[in-house]
Amino acid sequence: MMARSTRYCQRCNEKYDVAPTEVICPQCGNRLSDWIDGSTVDLDQTNQLEFLVEDQEPAEELVGQPFANYQIEGFLGQGGMARVYLATHRSLQRPCAVKVLRPSTLQQGDRAIESFLSEARLSAAINHPHAVTLYTLGHSDGRDFLEMEYVDGKSLERLVLEQGKLNPLQATTWMFQVSSALAVAHDLGMIHRDIKPANVMVTKTQIAKLADFGLAKQIANDQPLVGEVLSGTPNYMAPELFRGHAASIQSDIYAMGVTYFYLLTGRLAVDTSSIGELVRFHSKHDLLRLLDFEAERLPAGIANVMKKSLGREVSQRYGHACELRDDLRAVLGGLRSLESMLTEALAGSSMLPEFDGQRYHVRVTLPDGRNQIVSVELDEDAETHEEIVRVFSICGPASASYYERALHLNAAMSHGAIGIESVSGIPHFVMVNSYPRATCDAHEIRTSIAEVAKYADHVEDLLTGEDHF
Repeated sequence: MMARSTRYCQRCNEKYDVAPTEVICPQCGNRLSDWIDGSTVDLDQTNQLEFLVEDQEPAEELVGQPFANYQIEGFLGQGGMARVYLATHRSLQRPCAVKVLRPSTLQQGDRAIESFLSEARLSAAINHPHAVTLYTLGHSDGRDFLEMEYVDGKSLERLVLEQGKLNPLQATTWMFQVSSALAVAHDLGMIHRDIKPANVMVTKTQIAKLADFGLAKQIANDQPLVGEVLSGTPNYMAPELFRGHAASIQSDIYAMGVTYFYLLTGRLAVDTSSIGELVRFHSKHDLLRLLDFEAERLPAGIANVMKKSLGREVSQRYGHACELRDDLRAVLGGLRSLESMLTEALAGSSMLPEFDGQRYHVRVTLPDGRNQIVSVELDEDAETHEEIVRVFSICGPASASYYERALHLNAAMSHGAIGIESVSGIPHFVMVNSYPRATCDAHEIRTSIAEVAKYADHVEDLLTGEDHF
């Protein structure tokens, strides 16, 4: 039996189960798209769709042609307002993405053009490693365009369509990265309004970048956009948007929750055949009451993030992307193995961790040629019972004559402190630093290993003059 694919007609507002080769709507002849992502649409406060006018000019018309200061190399994709092309900057000889207004957008008048220019102004304000960088804004041959960073990779949507659902560690890593960029946007008083897997690009080095600020808007004093035209991609839009409420930081949060769910399960949180059904669903149901996170086999930390992101009411969700980012960081810390964090922490160095079945040991070569062994292990805090990452190194036998010096050294250290522990039944000075596993990251481990090694060796040299530990 031939496989079937689910596709969506934007003009008819219907979902069709068709053969993979069927790309034309059986009712109106419009080209079908994947329903799983859908298209960005505008909803006014009466929830009427503003469907796009079909362009007479083919999307590939510019391919192979010079445009402004670029040579257009290929067609990458299109959204509601613009088409994106792979191009070469002819002066700088670098690859870039050029986003050009569609002919149909130009027909919509000044409002559509101003929206496009607004994207440029807002995107330019965000300088973050997990957001696509805007290089310049220009006008050529009667069209406005944006030159952007070219991300040589795939969207999260494409990765899930090709690979199926992602493992919790990978999904959480990318969502944490995206939330970091979104937190910067929220700090600047911006909301994105079109967060979805198709708008997150992943580089070949596995770095996620939030793209397409085409619907982003500026907000002041954390107030929603009262009276603005509401926009987004229906499957990722918060319930209140279908009730005529304005977009807000919390509607961005909801879209992040739906995106996270999609990455983890390979399906949409709400599966309907049309936007009308989606509107009816949100008018009658609370999504959180219908989702079973245990059945989905999602870790408790992830389920907690879902509950704070997908609440039906705005007040049930995170108040800012920084709160979501912090919780995702905690989830990430619980999902990552100590080995993977150490591998990342020591990347680019000559240090290699050795595992003895209980803990890892790292030999650190110091600038004066001396060496120090630093151990890293998972432990449990005796009082809170919280799992911690413990970084430590033996300094030498404990000497009462050095207690006062040890206290002064503790006050000067930025990472760790000197303690006394029994080693083979003999009290020893031990340099120790520890972090809650949930919030520990590779950078902290790397810095701590270096600091603990330096101070532990300093104590050993003062106490014994040897280089034993």
